[in-house]
Amino acid sequence: MKKIALMLALVVMGYAVSAQSLNVTSAREAQNRGYLDKAKKLIDAACEHEQTKNDAKTWYYAGLIYSSIGGEVEKPRSKYKDLDADWLVKSKDAALRCKELDTEKEYAEGNNTILSFVGNEYYKKAVASFQKHDWDECMALSEESVRIFNECGKREYAAESYLMAGKAAMNAHNNEAVMKYFKPLVRTKTKENLVYRTLFDMYKSAGDTNEALKLAQNYVKSCKDDYNANMMMAEAYLLKGNMEQGNAEIQKALEKTQDKPELHASLLAAAGATYEGVNDFVNAEQRYKESLQTLPNQFVANFGMGKMFYNRAVDKLTEANNVPPTDETGLYDKLNGECLELFRQSIPYFNSAINFIDNLDAEGQGANRANLYHCLNALNTVYARLEMYDALKPIKARIEELQKAAQ
Repeated sequence: MKKIALMLALVVMGYAVSAQSLNVTSAREAQNRGYLDKAKKLIDAACEHEQTKNDAKTWYYAGLIYSSIGGEVEKPRSKYKDLDADWLVKSKDAALRCKELDTEKEYAEGNNTILSFVGNEYYKKAVASFQKHDWDECMALSEESVRIFNECGKREYAAESYLMAGKAAMNAHNNEAVMKYFKPLVRTKTKENLVYRTLFDMYKSAGDTNEALKLAQNYVKSCKDDYNANMMMAEAYLLKGNMEQGNAEIQKALEKTQDKPELHASLLAAAGATYEGVNDFVNAEQRYKESLQTLPNQFVANFGMGKMFYNRAVDKLTEANNVPPTDETGLYDKLNGECLELFRQSIPYFNSAINFIDNLDAEGQGANRANLYHCLNALNTVYARLEMYDALKPIKARIEELQKAAQ
């Protein structure tokens, strides 16, 4: 009797194994026929059973079924759109478990497709978080997307997630996180100017001219046709005091835009700002003027010239105010006179910048409201310093008008 009982137990166990294996196949068939509720029930049972929970095939189908459930979420009329709120996590966990168990790579291709789909869903959630201004959530979801894309060998897709995370970090004013997310993009030779520009400005602010130069060199190597890369190289060289190399890089950038007047004018203005940034006011003024010769009716170069004269005037005023009252050399009067002359030189450029904005359509004027405010505020100071009170009155009136509109 004991032998018979033992044989019976073995038969029952064998039937259980067959039943669970059948659950996996039946789940796949149910999914193929569109019965996702039935497929989910069958695959859940197989994932928990001792005889099938360590089979790569089980987890491959689990990932496939939960991904299919996820595909129904955005279909308003689908009866399966609310079948499982945690479908994304379950699909991810299943695909990762399949990868772990699939030592023979039997399901690798299909499983990587599932992981790619899951990674993209995390990216979409990251974008939604970005739009809600939830920067921390955006970074966390982007990181998960990166991890999943790397798991399935889709590193080119991971780049978009790194970029999204970096943008969120910028908005969160988290420089450490910006470095964390943007540095890998430089290593993958990204074409994104934002990445290079942001990192470059961070290195520049930290006074790390060596890293700034290395970054600019990487930019040029990765984006040989991008004039922005040459402009960054120029800025890096100028920061290190290498005027010859800086000038050469600016010239390379300008040569790339010779056949595009508006872009060329914009680049000349950018070159002016670059020279201004290293206090080379002679070359800065030359480039700004070349920009205005190329395109007289513009904002950037006019504002750049006005701002340059204005800032130099403020510096002269600071120097004058630092002259001791006991000084009898006439230094205060000299510096104050230079200050007033620089203020005077800024006037036509600020007025030209204002006229440009005033002649834009309503949408353009709205987009340039901040620029207009900066110009008016600068002229307010200039006219007051120069005691040009008749010219000052309409400027004050416009500033008050803008302030009321902003309330």
